[in-house]
Amino acid sequence: MKPEIKNCQNCKKDFTIETEDFNFYEKIGVPAPKFCPDCRLQRRLAWRNDLTFYNRSCDLCGKKIISLYHVEKPLTVYCNKCWWSDKWDPKSYGRDINFSRSFFEQFRELQDKVPLLAIFNDDGVGSVNCEYTQNTTFAKNCYMGAATWFSEDCMYYYFISGPESKDIVDCTDIFTHTQIAYDSIFIEHSYNCRNCYYSTGLTDCNFCYDCKGCSHCFMCVNLRQSKYCIFNKQYTEEEYKKIIKDYQLDTYSGTEKSKKEFFKFLSEQIKRFANIRNCVNCSGDALFDNKNTKNSFFARGCENMYYLWRGNELKDSSDITPGGKSSECYEALTADHDYRTLFAIYSLKSQELSYVENCHSSKHLFGCSAIKHGQYCILNKEYTKEEYFKLRDKLVEHMKKTGEYGEFFPAELSNFGYNETMAQDYFPLSKEEAIRKGFKWWDKIQKTTGRETIKSDRIPDSILDVTESILDEILACIECRRNYKIVRNEFLFYKKHSIPLPRKCFYCRNSARLKLENPMKLWHRRCMCGSAGSPSATTDHEHKGRCEIEFETSYALDRPETIYCESCYNKEVY
Repeated sequence: MKPEIKNCQNCKKDFTIETEDFNFYEKIGVPAPKFCPDCRLQRRLAWRNDLTFYNRSCDLCGKKIISLYHVEKPLTVYCNKCWWSDKWDPKSYGRDINFSRSFFEQFRELQDKVPLLAIFNDDGVGSVNCEYTQNTTFAKNCYMGAATWFSEDCMYYYFISGPESKDIVDCTDIFTHTQIAYDSIFIEHSYNCRNCYYSTGLTDCNFCYDCKGCSHCFMCVNLRQSKYCIFNKQYTEEEYKKIIKDYQLDTYSGTEKSKKEFFKFLSEQIKRFANIRNCVNCSGDALFDNKNTKNSFFARGCENMYYLWRGNELKDSSDITPGGKSSECYEALTADHDYRTLFAIYSLKSQELSYVENCHSSKHLFGCSAIKHGQYCILNKEYTKEEYFKLRDKLVEHMKKTGEYGEFFPAELSNFGYNETMAQDYFPLSKEEAIRKGFKWWDKIQKTTGRETIKSDRIPDSILDVTESILDEILACIECRRNYKIVRNEFLFYKKHSIPLPRKCFYCRNSARLKLENPMKLWHRRCMCGSAGSPSATTDHEHKGRCEIEFETSYALDRPETIYCESCYNKEVY
């Protein structure tokens, strides 16, 4: 089919469905979407609570647990051990489909009855000491973070992908073989880095952006294979160490001063149109080792992907948020090791599933919740193979008539308030705006204020002057006033690496990092090399006057940065 321009039924803006999109929808047997890519992502994220945790008790064993669900929500919630046990049977909640009613309403009723997994991690099974984490597998000693695999000793993070990712604090999107990292975004194969962004192969670097193969660099942008550089200028080892010492990075005031200088310097440098490394025929940002991956962000080792939001080793899929090692999946929140999983919320090692939540190691399910090692079930009721396919086809036709089939679960049916989910971080709304747009809101997010035992201005400026007594103090975030504490492993990390204590709570620190990312959206632009107002090229380029190359970039048209195509950028940095 030829590309078509559609009007989004949600935001009412036009969007284009490309030929390859139509081919994919036809392959997996779903109609073209009615929502634009942004609205589809926002709708999925409104079902994804990754970092809002609560204290409550398991409704089966009574154990005190950490949960994604507030105790006042009328839901049945089990701890991980009970949920995965044989003490209950999810099929006992099975029910017949009523063809005179909406499927989504019936599925919501099923969700309200079937016990929910308190928090999605494998603590005590595949992971060790990871109770306070979400969407975590095969990890060790991780705390207050979400979306990590094969990682160790990590705190206050979002999306860390191993192997050999270790000793990471306050970071987002850290990929393989990275150890000792602080307050950084999208780095890989790096060691002992602090405030580094979109870089690879760094060692002992502070405040670096889009650098590669560098060591002992400070306040640098766009450097390659460099050592002992400050503001991209070469120094001797002795000169470098003296200047670094003068910045007093062990102090809060010195670190804040460095941040201001770094981001001012960064704003004056050219930017590569996208952070794409070792990719073929790809568009998006923060991509490496991908092939034919379009409109995708923060992905590694993927092929033939569309509209991906964080993932590893995915293939032939679209609208995954996030996922790994799956193929032919669509509109899924965490589809891992799956095949042909459509419209799903957490699905592992499964095949041919549609409209499911937390179903694992199963095949041929439709509209099910909490099924493990099951098959041929609809609304948790098991059928023979022949009965299943006949009823499933009838249900699909019913959903097509009601306009439900081909669309993800409506946001208004989510178990979470909009402000509890990742949607609020990427598509921020006020309470009034969220409710007007049909989202839920939750006014009882668990937090305390006004209980601080030490004022922010009384915290020692240097970590060298902080003693273990800080572990007994309650601090207050200088931005949102939420109370928070310094835990022992966090304190030891700061001490060991001479990092001052944070003055903001984890949630504000995480939000600040996410704001440093470009939006997960693309604009069509032309290279600015040679254009009026852009920095003068320092080397000879092949073009005369302004470069003619055009590209898709996550830098919006009204952004102030000077954006270069890959060719012009490489001419300047290599």
